[in-house]
Amino acid sequence: DPQAARVTGARFSPDCKIYMQHSLGPAIIVIPGVLIWGNGLNQILVSIIIGAMPAPIVFLVARYFSTKLTNQLVLTALMMFGTILWWIASNGGVWMFAHTTATFFMFCAIYFTVGRPNPFLAGAFLGAAFLCRPTTILAGLFFVVMFSPLWLKPAEEGKALWQRISLEPAVHFASGLAPLLFLGMGLNYLRFDNPFETGYGYTEQMHQDNLKFIYPHGLFDISYVERHPPVFLGQMPLFQDNGPYILPSHAGMAIWATTPPFFYAFFTTLKRFYWAVIGGGALLGLAALFILSKAIARAWDGGWATTDAPLGLEYAPFWLMTIAAAGAAVYFRDRLSTACWAAIIPMTLFIFTFAATGWAQFGFRYALDFSPFLWLLVARSIGDRLRWHHLALIGVAFLVNLMGVLWIYQFEPEHMNGWTWVRF
Repeated sequence: DPQAARVTGARFSPDCKIYMQHSLGPAIIVIPGVLIWGNGLNQILVSIIIGAMPAPIVFLVARYFSTKLTNQLVLTALMMFGTILWWIASNGGVWMFAHTTATFFMFCAIYFTVGRPNPFLAGAFLGAAFLCRPTTILAGLFFVVMFSPLWLKPAEEGKALWQRISLEPAVHFASGLAPLLFLGMGLNYLRFDNPFETGYGYTEQMHQDNLKFIYPHGLFDISYVERHPPVFLGQMPLFQDNGPYILPSHAGMAIWATTPPFFYAFFTTLKRFYWAVIGGGALLGLAALFILSKAIARAWDGGWATTDAPLGLEYAPFWLMTIAAAGAAVYFRDRLSTACWAAIIPMTLFIFTFAATGWAQFGFRYALDFSPFLWLLVARSIGDRLRWHHLALIGVAFLVNLMGVLWIYQFEPEHMNGWTWVRF
């Protein structure tokens, strides 16, 4: 409805300049293609190609955790086809293209940190990821922790902490990262006279009459945090008593529903305690069952329908396990696990302060920013010990993401069989 989307007091003027508000990285990437093929360049095809490019990088990183080819291939398939990367790379739209490119660059940065340590290249690829998705800069602590053997010398009697610090690796890392940060800031200054203005501050959607309720406190505010867990952890596929019976919700799906193997991330360090595996697994299992039962009950009210837990307590096991997993990693000086949680937690908290929860999507698209680090934890947890339950959950992840790709991209446009294949 054009009236519903009306902008009150629009700030356009006859001589104003219009810029795309989204990230600069993807726009820079397609410039060579546009120079060759013009504006007819198929961005979806470009997205699919870039979406496939992390595969060999993921495989090389997987070799760091397992010596078995089968395990390496399974772990690679998990990231490529068992996460929302598959659906997002197949989309090619401006939001999803940014996620796709950022994921590729982030895995390159991870490879030059975990597989073949090189602070300069790791910093450069982190900078490239930042140009695509600015939130990825919050992964910086991952690299600080992982490169600690380079910049922090072993403790020696009589030497203070500051005397053990070597600045050379930090300079190399900054030398790779800084030029890309300055590039982004410079382009922002040329467009908006402000190096820190990306364009979102000028977005007209904040002023649309029908969207004002989404932005009562601007783009970012602590009050928006409560909006995200119901999607990030609580949104389930939609169930109905007619075909296709189970369908994805455009509002999103919980990260553990689209990629169940991410549960193993909690136990990368905690698995050394039998009671933690049993107790933590039971807590997470009960929370998942409770959340799933609510979704099923909405479609088929058989009298056993669960109700909403007070204060969002159904999400408490996830928060408790995150604290326990991160705490155990720090306590046992598990460098990789500590580094991963040092990236995951800040990014998640920052994303939760954003006004929107992803709009039309499959899964929780913002989670792709930190999914490479969840994958690292899972790869470390599995290692050479690939068991039947690992394969079972990876198989479920593949089927769920296949459903997202087929239901939304192949079936929905034609309403195959007269059914609706996706809805909010």
